[in-house]
Amino acid sequence: MTTPPNDLDLLLIAISAIPPPWKKWPGGYPDRLDLALVDAVMSIRFRYGRERRDGTWTGARGAVLRYQRHSEHVAPSERMRYLATQDPVALEKILNRQKVHAGKTKAFAIVEAAKNFRSAGITEPGHLKPDDDDHQQLYTDVKGLGPVTWEYLTMLLSHDGVKADSWITEFVGRATGRRVSFEGAGGLVKEAAQKLDVDETTLDHAIWSYASTTGLRNMPPFPDLA
Repeated sequence: MTTPPNDLDLLLIAISAIPPPWKKWPGGYPDRLDLALVDAVMSIRFRYGRERRDGTWTGARGAVLRYQRHSEHVAPSERMRYLATQDPVALEKILNRQKVHAGKTKAFAIVEAAKNFRSAGITEPGHLKPDDDDHQQLYTDVKGLGPVTWEYLTMLLSHDGVKADSWITEFVGRATGRRVSFEGAGGLVKEAAQKLDVDETTLDHAIWSYASTTGLRNMPPFPDLA
């Protein structure tokens, strides 16, 4: 009697259908905790962005590049202090006025998280430990910031991981034929990365690029959405 495929088997089948070569993870900011924090928060429910003809960018990428220009005069040792002391209203004009929840913009959340990190002495990328629950709590204590973008923050600092956003979760859900939580999707992608002997970040980006580019039009929707 044939054993039916489990969730991991089904996910691996779906991954095998992603056309090679996989799009390469563009990397993050291994030397810039401030930029990684801005990117992680700006990425919430927001497109990555695209490059315009004039060289500027839209989306979250554009916001990060604008802040990078705004802070280019700051000495490396002062970058997190500078971010933590920004006026959130003024920062909104550089980034945008998108909100992390009703009443709080992403700019306010970024400044609050920067203050939390700075108060704990986390001012350099090497100070932040992905597996330290206290470090994670400094981030997730800010209303609107959660474990998904916490992991993305650590990925932007060159730690391996999976950002189980809506595209990743949708891909895993369609592959397995059932709805999965963000945590469940992330866990399955990590298992798949181990099985395929690739970095979690590499597989994460391959799935995300495929899903966001195709809209998953080639994957069957959930039965109740058909």
